[in-house]
Amino acid sequence: MTAGTPATTLSLEELTVARGTRVVVREVSLEIPPGEVTALLGPNGAGKSTLVLAVGGLLRPLKGRVLLGEREITRQPPEKIRSAGVAIVPEGRRLLPDLTVRDNLRVATYALDREQAAEGIEAALGLFPELKARWNTPGRFLSGGEQQMVVLAQAMASRPATLLVDELSLGLAPVVVKRLVPMLEAAAGSGVGVLLIEQFAHVALAVAETAYVLEGGRIRYHGSAADLRESPEILHSAYLLRQRAGEPG
Repeated sequence: MTAGTPATTLSLEELTVARGTRVVVREVSLEIPPGEVTALLGPNGAGKSTLVLAVGGLLRPLKGRVLLGEREITRQPPEKIRSAGVAIVPEGRRLLPDLTVRDNLRVATYALDREQAAEGIEAALGLFPELKARWNTPGRFLSGGEQQMVVLAQAMASRPATLLVDELSLGLAPVVVKRLVPMLEAAAGSGVGVLLIEQFAHVALAVAETAYVLEGGRIRYHGSAADLRESPEILHSAYLLRQRAGEPG
């Protein structure tokens, strides 16, 4: 966590969220404490991305609350949630393709003053030094791994208290994922609370301290990541079987 951002827990309390007329997330409660990586696992269609969009203000929950420390941020606009200290890296590497790496990072710090913005960008480049060599390159000319670095760097440049990363490894080679995962550990080591939503359970469980399994819109498991690694039957029943069945996301 960068200087000036308070260490706070992001808490979801009995959150229920719909997509259209269909309830996708049902009474989900979880916590993302500062200084840790928390894993959220589950099959396609379980409601993981819906949950992230609701936390980020892009979907309006039907019931429940989202708290950052003692501050309630439920149903606030996305820009207010981000300025409160919640940064989201959505699925699909959504950077601005016509802007350079430098300008993508500058856009991410729009809500900060000049000194804070400079500190945030410096901290982000400390995590992703490879981006310095691509500083003036438009986003569209970056590799998939480099684009993912940029969107992660954007999130960190905003000086968040909590970082939510949806499908870090999607479409990336394993060697690239291996490079990115330690950056999330480093972010947590600086005091940021990290929620990692990941299609490959072994990737998330290798770095997480706490894990949740979401299935059918409900939390089916909450406990230590180490215990979940030692209990493959839980993932097999709530996660892997559905993946193999090819359920839609």
